[in-house]
This record gives sequence, C-alpha cells and structure tokens, in this order.
Amino acid sequence: PRARGEEENPGERAKPEEASAMGSAFSKKSSTKAKPSEVDKAVLSLKTQRRKLAEYQKQVTSKIAEALEQAQVHVRQGNKQRATLALKQKRILQTRLGEIDGYLVNVEETLCNLDAARQNNKVFEALREGGAALKEVQSRVSVSALQDLVDDAERAKEHEREVNAILQGDGVDLAEVEGELEQLERECEDEKALELGSEAAATEEEEGLDLPSVPAGLPKPEREPERGAAREEPRGTEPLLA
Repeated sequence: PRARGEEENPGERAKPEEASAMGSAFSKKSSTKAKPSEVDKAVLSLKTQRRKLAEYQKQVTSKIAEALEQAQVHVRQGNKQRATLALKQKRILQTRLGEIDGYLVNVEETLCNLDAARQNNKVFEALREGGAALKEVQSRVSVSALQDLVDDAERAKEHEREVNAILQGDGVDLAEVEGELEQLERECEDEKALELGSEAAATEEEEGLDLPSVPAGLPKPEREPERGAAREEPRGTEPLLA
C-alpha cells in the first residue's frame, strides 16, 4: 500500500507494458525463424543413422573379441563343442560387421552427394542472380541511347568548332593555306634537286679531263723582252745606216 500523497512512479506502470512488448517481439522472432527444409531433415536423419551405426559397429567388434576369447578358453579346457559354438558366433558377428560397414559407406556416400548437390544449387542460384543483375544493368543502357549520346557529343564538337571560327574572324581558309604550304615545300625540294644535279655534273667533268703531266728536268723558258724595249732598238740604229 502506498502512503497518501505518494505519487506513483510512471516507470513502474510501464514495466508490464514493456514486458508484454518484449514477449511479443520474441514470439515474432521465433515465428519468423526459417523452418528446416526437407533436405535439412534428410541430412539430419542420415547423420543420426551414421552415429548409431558407428556405435553398433563398436558393440559388434567388442562381441567378436569376446567370442574369440571364449573359444580360446574352451579349447584350453578341452570343450570342443562350446569352442565350436563360440567360433560360429564369431563368424556370424563378423558377417554382421561387414553389413554395418556397407551401411556406413552408403550413408557417407549419400551425405557427400547431398552436400555436393547443395553446393551446386548455391552456385546455380548465384549464377542466376548474377545473370539477372547483368540483364538489368544492360537494360538501363540501350544501344539507341548510346548512339544518341555519341551523336550529341559530335554535334557539340562541331558547334564548338564553328564558334571558334567565328570568334577568330580571320576569314582564312585553312585548306588553301595548307595547299600553298605543300606547293612551297615541293618547289624547295625541286630547287635542291637541281642544285645537287648541277654539282654532280661539274664533278664528273672535272674527273673526266685527262691533262698531260709536265716532264721533269726541262729548262725553264727564257723571259721574253718587253714590247717597249724591242721597239726602241731599231730607232737607235737608223742613223748609222744613213
């Protein structure tokens, strides 16, 4: 009982509501938990059977050892009948042990096949999801839209070139300028070819002249008198003749 004037704590009143909310949340989680599939149930059953067969295998192996030991004891005691019965029991248990080994091999093989099938199924699901994702991405980019994008880019480039030509305003045809430049280059090459041809012809003429060599030991020619002195000598002899 609360005293008069004591206020009730709102947190205490909320506790039952919180507990009910938490309980409903846990119940939802437990209800939304995925149920085991038929494959999971089959794998669990096979594993349980494998465990039981392994335990039974140990029991049979122990009984075979006991039967052999009893046969040895009866042989030492000279009781052939009981020894024979023990050996027969051992043979029956050995046959049963072989059957158990076969069961275990079959169970293991089935488990391996199931595991391989589950892995293959996972790979198939991953490939299918990847193919669907690839188709979705490819559907977003169509060939026509891509061609339109390329055409728009080309038109934008052409527009840019026209704008640049207008802004330059020189009115010069680049094709004509390039043609004139090529003509000048050809003329220069022709002039160089002519110069090289003339130089080669001059060199061949010089090499073709075969001048005689001056023989050694010849006397040097006397120097001829000057023309003025030859004319003065007759003038001096004329009075003698008179």
